[in-house]
Amino acid sequence: MTTDILYSFRRCPYAIRVRWALLICEIKVEIREIDLKNKPLDFLNKSKTKTVPILIKKNSEVIEESLEIILWALSESKKEQIKLIYFPENKKEDIFQIINENDNEFKYHLDRFKYANRYQNSNEEFHFTKANKFIKRWNNLLSENNYFFGNNPTIADWSIWPFVRQFKIACESQKRTNYLGGSIKNWLDTFENNTKFRSLMYKYELWTPTSRKDYFPSN
Repeated sequence: MTTDILYSFRRCPYAIRVRWALLICEIKVEIREIDLKNKPLDFLNKSKTKTVPILIKKNSEVIEESLEIILWALSESKKEQIKLIYFPENKKEDIFQIINENDNEFKYHLDRFKYANRYQNSNEEFHFTKANKFIKRWNNLLSENNYFFGNNPTIADWSIWPFVRQFKIACESQKRTNYLGGSIKNWLDTFENNTKFRSLMYKYELWTPTSRKDYFPSN
C-alpha cells in the first residue's frame, strides 16, 4: 500500500475534525466515503468499532480513534513546528480535558437533543438545556481569547467546532433563537468561513471495491 487510507463519512463530526487536521497538516490520503447504513465489507473487516473515521496506514496499521488520527497527522506533517503551534506542551492537559468534556458529556446531550426520536424516553428540552450549558461555558471562555487557549487555535478547537456546528444545525432546524453567544458564534464562523471549508466538505462518491481512487484533499 503506497498511500494512507481514510474511511470517512462527510457529515460525521469526528470525521470532519480528522479531515480538518489533515488539511492543516497538509497530508494527502486516499479517502473512502462510506454509507453508514450500508457499510462495505472491506471497512467492517478492518474496523473493530465499525464507526468512522478510521485510518489505514501504509504499513497496514489501523488507527480507529479520531483524536489519535489527529495526533498522527501532527507527527507526520512536514510543516515546521506544527506540534508546538497546535499542541503546545504547556497546554496538553487542558486540551485533553476539554476534548474529553466534548466527546463524553456534550456529545451525549447533543445526540439526545438532535436525535430525540432515536432514544427511548429522551427528553429533548432537558438535553438541549444540558448541552446549552456547555455552549455558554465555552462562550465565556472564548470571550477572553479568539480560541480556547489563546489567540491561536489548538487541536482542542479543531476537535470541538464540528460538534458546535451540529448543535447550531439542530437549533436552526427547530427554529430556536439565541442559542449561540457572540463569542462562540464568531469562533465557529472562523472555521465555517475559512477558505479550506469547501475542500473539507467536498462531496465524494460512495466508495466501493471497484471505485476509482479518490484523494483528500481533492486538489
